[in-house]
Amino acid sequence: MMRKMILAALSAGAAVGMAGVAQAQDVQTWSLSGTVGTHRVGMQLTIASGNVYKAGHYFYVSQLKDIVLVGSETGNKLTLMENEGGLFHLTLQGGATFDTANALTGAWTEGATTLPVKLSLDSASAGVGGHLYADVTNDSDAVFEARVRKFLSAVLAGNKAEAASAVAYPLAVNGAHPLSVKTPAQLEADWSQIFTPGLIAQLKTAVPHDMFVHNGQAMVAGGAAWFGAKGATTLNQP
Repeated sequence: MMRKMILAALSAGAAVGMAGVAQAQDVQTWSLSGTVGTHRVGMQLTIASGNVYKAGHYFYVSQLKDIVLVGSETGNKLTLMENEGGLFHLTLQGGATFDTANALTGAWTEGATTLPVKLSLDSASAGVGGHLYADVTNDSDAVFEARVRKFLSAVLAGNKAEAASAVAYPLAVNGAHPLSVKTPAQLEADWSQIFTPGLIAQLKTAVPHDMFVHNGQAMVAGGAAWFGAKGATTLNQP
């Protein structure tokens, strides 16, 4: 669903791209996701024309803490080093440039440890990454992401009151039986109808950091949940 949402954004003229279909820009900030060994990770890389590496970071989904990367490039290969000593050796797959490739693969090493790396190129935005959620809110990225985490944590814990406090009403619930949830009391009363097993399973995969933004909202879990400045706005049941 993530790929469908990004392609829809492109067709609407949004300044967001997908690997292989992104519009060429002098500088683009790419969002990637995948694994280092068995660990889920996310990554952001700012790349200039010609695959020139400008800046970047990555994070482990279990921690959501950015680790700065210093890098260099040779053709379709990237070498990225973190302050702690870890080193990525990565190669573009599916194309020779970021605009035509669809993945980065290779290895991460630190001392005697070597782990395989697989990263998909999910989306790109023009320019150097700054205030990631500027189109969503005037709050800092950290404050906004904390609001998203509050909602997700409350839902997964079954804390109805806490989840209800992190919603921007009315909340649109799309699925077999669509709902427009207008109040916290309605959210709590219709909880099991809203948070189906399928939706809960999707929300467990959510990464509330470096989120995809479109039309003034940020999304997680492949579009299962969308967030505006004041909280959750839309839920899409599978």
